[in-house]
Amino acid sequence: MDFEFSKEQKMLQKSVREYLNDKIAPIADERDRLGPLTKEEAHLFLKDLEPFGYVGTLVPESLGGPEMTHIDWAIIHEELRKIWAGLGGTVGITSSTAHSISQTRNEALRDRVLPGLLSGDKIACTAITEPDVGSNAASITTEALLDGDDYIVNGTKMWISNGTIADYVVLVATVDPSKGQGGILTLLVERDVSPFEAREIKKMGAKSFPTAELVFKNCRVPKANLLTAPGEGFKHTLRGLTFARCNAAIASVGIAQAALDAAVRYAKGRTQFGKVIGKFQLIQEMLADMAIDIEAGRFLTYHAFFLMDQGKTPVKEASMAKAFATEAGVRVASKAIQIHGAYGLSEEFQVERYFRDARIYTIPDGTTEIQKLVIGREMLGMSAFV
Repeated sequence: MDFEFSKEQKMLQKSVREYLNDKIAPIADERDRLGPLTKEEAHLFLKDLEPFGYVGTLVPESLGGPEMTHIDWAIIHEELRKIWAGLGGTVGITSSTAHSISQTRNEALRDRVLPGLLSGDKIACTAITEPDVGSNAASITTEALLDGDDYIVNGTKMWISNGTIADYVVLVATVDPSKGQGGILTLLVERDVSPFEAREIKKMGAKSFPTAELVFKNCRVPKANLLTAPGEGFKHTLRGLTFARCNAAIASVGIAQAALDAAVRYAKGRTQFGKVIGKFQLIQEMLADMAIDIEAGRFLTYHAFFLMDQGKTPVKEASMAKAFATEAGVRVASKAIQIHGAYGLSEEFQVERYFRDARIYTIPDGTTEIQKLVIGREMLGMSAFV
């Protein structure tokens, strides 16, 4: 495996980094504290970031997308999450959902909705998790029952990223809970055609990243909005989870790098006992541990993205990246606070935000404990899941 970025990728990284540092970094801290992005703000950011390939990143050129690689995705999202994880979440979910829609066999639906997503005029989300269903996606209870030309949807979805501001929801539901994974399908729910309730959920981190509970009560969704048929929806959902785990990992790498950069700056400038604290051995040990954690997480994550570019579905590697990088992000951000001392607890310094954001990513798309069970299953061919 070649660890060197191509000339084009280096130029992409440089241009993205310069733009984010100039335009986004100055507002990130203060805006994140204010809570979830509004729909209007999200549209503006999507349009501003579209020229760099952030919108519909993986969508083929033949469908109007940038057709970038998974490694390209990793490059631009490490940079964005390093500056502002909350914004990165909103952008990433819209982009990955657009890619999911681009893969449907329902060409009429695909061709109708993709242009709005690729221009930044529409926002999307994917709804899998339910109040009583997390990692066991086969146990989904939200029902979609066919009634003439419509599916009637009833159920509740929980922890749905972008849920309060999304125009489109890729809904994972079942035609019959007793059929398990064989009954699972995916539907495109258009908010203005098939209204539903959305309630914002306040979180400890990624505060500007809208996260919602969605409630569907006799919600009529046109049969023409079927994305994947019953039985196919589960496999499609699992492939999406593999990608989502890599995305959580690269987010954590970006946050951790930001925390390390802040800690290095502080260690070079803070003076105690007559010298800068960077000269103390224990400070250097913490910085070394932080750098090791970040590099290990980065290599695991880029390797998983690399395998996706080879056309593979790296289930084990994605879980390894997610398990390590997200926990490493917490360790690194915690050490950054320690190096800052009491100032690390203050909102006047960014490291407290990095810690809160890092802690978030150990949970979604399967907790660290779930990732270890996935890794064990892939190694042994035996499942620990009930």
